[in-house]
Amino acid sequence: MRRLLLELKIAGINFPLVTAALSLALVLFAALAGELLDFAPIAFEVVFPLYAAIAVGEWARFRSDAAFEAIAAQSPARFPWMLCRFFAVFATVSLFALATMLAAAWVRPGLAWGEMFLLYLPTAFFLASVAALVGGLSPQEHLPTLVCGLLWLVALLTRSLLRLPGVEYVYPFLRFAGDQHGVWLWSKAALAGIGLLLWAALGLLAEKPPQACPALTTSIHKPGKV
Repeated sequence: MRRLLLELKIAGINFPLVTAALSLALVLFAALAGELLDFAPIAFEVVFPLYAAIAVGEWARFRSDAAFEAIAAQSPARFPWMLCRFFAVFATVSLFALATMLAAAWVRPGLAWGEMFLLYLPTAFFLASVAALVGGLSPQEHLPTLVCGLLWLVALLTRSLLRLPGVEYVYPFLRFAGDQHGVWLWSKAALAGIGLLLWAALGLLAEKPPQACPALTTSIHKPGKV
């Protein structure tokens, strides 16, 4: 618990303030939006998962952290540290998302917070895991946010691919795009499984020792006899 609180302290005060502002904005949106708007998929399948990925990319930095070399040198393993930092940020965002769901269900009695949570958690875990993998492999700042933002945008712009067989099982915004065959729970399970595979890949790559450069050797030639 102390380790998680330390990671949140490192993240800074802007992280909870921005997250709280997003939560308040979505609650106001739920109160002011009309009854014809399908609020749950928009807020908790599209908007909040993207923010979870942005939060991991910006406030749970791995290789782009200025102190990464020192942490890597002092820690016996990098992966537990990465996992702890990810969990601190992702769990905080998820708690704010849960509070937003409860508030939205209160202002709009027709909403079911359990369904909203199932819409949010696998999608957010998948996108945040993509951000964690990119952040664990690249020291470039803001690259995880860029990759997740592009993936999010491409997924929204390619809803027509749902006509192809099998795409709906891995499409991250199936309820928002229209679940014609009632397989959105299977889709969320597939996204959670892909997220776990991304973490398995990160665990293998994070503990891989750096390859040493081959030593430069020069051959000594003895002068021949005249």
